[in-house]
Parts: sequence; C-alpha cells; structure tokens
Amino acid sequence: MKQHQRRWLAIFLCMILMIVTLPRPSFAQLPFDVHAKAAILIDAKTGKILYQKNADESLPVASMSKMMTQYVVLDQIKEGKLSWNDVYKAKEIDQTLSTKPGLSNIPLYQGEEYTLKELYDSMMIVSANASSRALGEMAGKTDEQFVQMMNDTAKQLKLHDSYFVNTSGLNNKDIHPYEVKGTKPEDENHMSARDLALLAYHLTKEFPEELAIETTRTKTFHVTDTQVIEMVNTNEMLPGGKYPYEGILGMKTGMNEAAGHGFTAHAKRGDKELISVVIGGETKEGKPSSKARFMETKKLLDYGFEQWECKPMNPTDYLSAKEQKPTVKDGKTEKIAIDTTDKSYVMVPKTTDQPIKGKLHLNEESMVAPIEKGQKLGTMELTGPTEQYLTPELKKAATIDIIAKESVEKENWFMLLWKSIF
Repeated sequence: MKQHQRRWLAIFLCMILMIVTLPRPSFAQLPFDVHAKAAILIDAKTGKILYQKNADESLPVASMSKMMTQYVVLDQIKEGKLSWNDVYKAKEIDQTLSTKPGLSNIPLYQGEEYTLKELYDSMMIVSANASSRALGEMAGKTDEQFVQMMNDTAKQLKLHDSYFVNTSGLNNKDIHPYEVKGTKPEDENHMSARDLALLAYHLTKEFPEELAIETTRTKTFHVTDTQVIEMVNTNEMLPGGKYPYEGILGMKTGMNEAAGHGFTAHAKRGDKELISVVIGGETKEGKPSSKARFMETKKLLDYGFEQWECKPMNPTDYLSAKEQKPTVKDGKTEKIAIDTTDKSYVMVPKTTDQPIKGKLHLNEESMVAPIEKGQKLGTMELTGPTEQYLTPELKKAATIDIIAKESVEKENWFMLLWKSIF
C-alpha cells in the first residue's frame, strides 16, 4: 500500500472512531419523534423536565391560554374576592361573541344570569370563549384590566415567554371590534411549551381540588330556563373519548389557525404524576391534526411512565464511598454514615449512558459531635444531563435532606486535648 493511501486510511479510521465516541443523548433513549411545533414532558411533583423540544419558543397557543384565565380566577376565589355562587348578567358583547359563526359553542344571551361556577365549568369542559371573557370581567371589571392581570401574573410565575391580549386565546380579528385597546389588530396570546408546563404545575399544586371538573366527560349547561346544552369535553383522552388514556386527569385543549392543534395534559399512574404539553400537533406528513395532538401526548406520557421510575433516594447510588462517610469533628468516631429521610424520592431514567451523580452540601456546624441519629446534616443535589428543571427555584427545591444514619458521641476532653497535641 502506498504511503498516501495509508495516510488517508488512517484519517478515515480516526473519523470513524470520533463518530462512534460522540456523546449520546442525555435522556433515556427516545423510542419516538414528537411531531409538533414544540413539546415538553415534566414530573408534576417537582417540575423536573423529562423531555423537551423547542420548549422555549413563544408560540400561539389558542385556548390553552385559558389556563391563565383559570389560574387568575381561582386565585381571586382563594383570596375571597370572588365566589363560586357569584352571579353574572350577560351583556351584548357576550351574546355577540358566543353566537358568532365559527366561534360559537356555549351561547350567553344578553340579560340572562349565570353563576361563576357555570361559566368556569363551560370554559374548562368545552373551552367556551364568551364564558372566559365573562369570567375575566367578573375578576377584573373590564377586559383591559383583566388582561393586565393575566400578564402581571405571568411575570409573577416567571412565565418569561408568554403574553396575553385576551382571555380566550382567539385571534383579535375574530373578536373585533371588542379587542383590548392597545393590542394589535391580528394579535393573539403566545406562550412557550415550558411556560404552559410551569403554569400547569402551579395549577396542580395550588388548586388540586378545583381541577376536578376537567375529568368530567359531559355536563349540561342551562342557557335559559328552557334551553339546555349538553357539553362534551374537548379532551378526547378522557374515558369515553375517542382516545382514552389510563390515568388522564385533565387539562386543556387549544386550536386555531395560527396555533394548530395543542393539548396540555395531566396524568397519574401509581407514584408517577406527569404533565405534558404539545403545541401544534402534526401527522407524520407534517399536517395539522386534532388526532395528532392526542397521539403525540400519548407518546410523551407513555415515555414518562415506561422509561422513568420514581425510586427512593439512596446516597450510596450517587456518592463515592468516601463521600458516604463524611468526617465528624470532635467525635468518638471520625466518620459517620449518612442517609435520607423516608420521604425522599427521585424521578430518574431507567436507562442512561450518562449516570447521575450526587453533590453534597454539608453544614459545618452540624458535623460537630455530638450528633444524634436522624439529625439533618445538610443537603444533596443531583447533577447530570437529566437533572433539568422548569426554573432554578424548582431545581433548588429538589435538593434532598441528608441526615445522620447513626449517632456519634462527643469525645471526652482528655482525648480531644491528646489529639490536638499529637
């Protein structure tokens, strides 16, 4: 073989070696591709991210933005500013919007009275647009003030890629001439997949009981004393829907021309609780599809339930042998075994090429004898590619308390003096 041929062969072999040794994906091996503009999957208990795709791009989300209307209204109820039994008298704007061709679902007739609970249920079950506007007026007195409340709340919740121009998620052109002053003629609500997941996280944490209506498949709505409408939930993953899914609990669908078909889901099986977001679900051929949003959601939830596990936190799984027995000052023994509390659990991938490691943060004052069994010594955080959270605050909150697995008595004064000398 000629010298230049040998040189090219050596280069080729080096390239092959580099490709083979490239870092692999940080998450558990994905058995699918999410066909959507953006998507995210999180652990609902901690806000830990299990999967994400284009999660930080601010996109039109249509009626999924009603989750912000939902949050603000529920927060007003919690503060005592609103009540479920409060009565709202429908106005001309409500009748116009709720009977407009292409937008109508639950008609609200001018002069008719509806309770806050009735409006809330219709917004969450069938995504009633006029009901969401009416709820906004009840909470904010005017459309402008309530939209400002929505945007202020987004800042408080650290939804950095979200802004709102109305309560419903419709395009402004669809509600003209009733759009909020100062907003653009064809503007609409934008959120990122991460923001939707974070909003859903707050809803499930702060208002778990109030979300029960989202599991309701059908319910009647009394438009007038003589007119009744049977509402059928837009969430087709509920029991009785087209695509029922075991453990589904809610949350909200969304669809319009700009946003495509989206769905934010909440599901629980055993000790695992997940939140998923799909924005702009598509078929394999790249076409917008109502069915696709549910099929892509199923992929995400299946991945979370099947490829991740919720396991008790054991320091021995993540620390070196030396770290598992840290040094004690002034003790009869120099080392102490550590443990975590019985309630310490962690969501980890069942298989990964890049292992998770623990990082100890021990309190120096706590590491001085005497130390009692069960005493808190510090915290441990997990590090690695899979340790990603919706916010830095949630990552910090995910640290594990480290406690003493055994007691260590304080050494007597003579031995302490002896050790200090020698």
